[in-house]
Amino acid sequence: MEENTIDATQSAESDSEPSVGRRSVLKATGIVGAATAVSGPSAAFLSSSTQQESGESHTVESTPETVDWGGFDPSREPVLEIESGDTVTMETVTIPRDNHEEFLLSEGIAEEDILEDELTVKEEVPYTGPGPHVVTGPIYVNDAEPGDILEVHVSDIELRAPYGINLFAPNAGALPEEFPWSETHAVPFDLETETAHFNEDIEFPLDPFFGIMAVSPPASTGRVSTGPPDYFGGNMDLRQLGVGTSIYFPVNTEGALFWAGDGHAAQGNGEICVTAAETSMTGTFNFTLHKTDGRLDWPVAETDSHYITMGINQDLDDAMKHAVRETISFLVGQKGLSPADAYRLGSMAIDFNISQVVDGNEGIHAMIPKSLFGDDGGEIDPAALDEQF
Repeated sequence: MEENTIDATQSAESDSEPSVGRRSVLKATGIVGAATAVSGPSAAFLSSSTQQESGESHTVESTPETVDWGGFDPSREPVLEIESGDTVTMETVTIPRDNHEEFLLSEGIAEEDILEDELTVKEEVPYTGPGPHVVTGPIYVNDAEPGDILEVHVSDIELRAPYGINLFAPNAGALPEEFPWSETHAVPFDLETETAHFNEDIEFPLDPFFGIMAVSPPASTGRVSTGPPDYFGGNMDLRQLGVGTSIYFPVNTEGALFWAGDGHAAQGNGEICVTAAETSMTGTFNFTLHKTDGRLDWPVAETDSHYITMGINQDLDDAMKHAVRETISFLVGQKGLSPADAYRLGSMAIDFNISQVVDGNEGIHAMIPKSLFGDDGGEIDPAALDEQF
């Protein structure tokens, strides 16, 4: 495949050079590398069994010209234009703190491990809001039109730094009235053992995914926050959307305009204190455009073992009802069940889990085992993803 790299000089008029220093050191040590690498600390996060690579290969680096701080803006100039079937490796940057370098040093992170791009974003990228996240994009997919479906396959995730950041703050999280103060801590990672160190006695495995993957809302909507997830995806914070997952998004505007960010090295269902192990990551995504007669209203996903439907609402009970309706619709369209049989099957054999309760719009996701429908269950048929219930 041909390789195209987008940096500051290619995505916008700029006299500055792409950032070097610590970032180059991390690349040299393998924390950031080629999407096809099969060795080094992030090798366990690769998936080849469902990888869908064809067309050209591109790279979008995280520079002041290729990231946005706080919103999905349909009017923003795309950082890259691709064809269906292309693969894009995208660098992303976590939200930098005030006095970011000093904070990380005070938390015991070695100076040489601090990702230069995080410091550059803090210094050179204006916060334009209204959400908190730094996102990379948008990616313009040629021939994508409203009503189409964009399939995004996550084929690789690599951590860019050996640490994450976790915090809680007043008026946020699942128990804001009981934790009315702020705490922010760095979480060191051991990239060799693929674990995060919470304290001297507690560690847990790294299981990275992107909290944010999104297509843009319609141009008429204007700039929207990166905070609440919605019909375009966004801040879904759904920990099952890691390597090997395919997500199907409804296209709402010309070119689809795909964004990624909010890297999570690990997260529990619920994300109860408002953040996970937030970190900078590089993701490799394969894009497939589907032209269909029906209309997909909400994102749907699949892994090797499960189909995943989602419900999102400001009220968790209503998010549950939404997830149940989406699940029934999926089973009617994809598996030919009647709505009543889908309702019954869901009650006996499908888990409905909390994705997160902290993003304004709360999330429930259904894990539908493919094993219910034979040895592999079969892949999703995009032509049958329109609303059936």
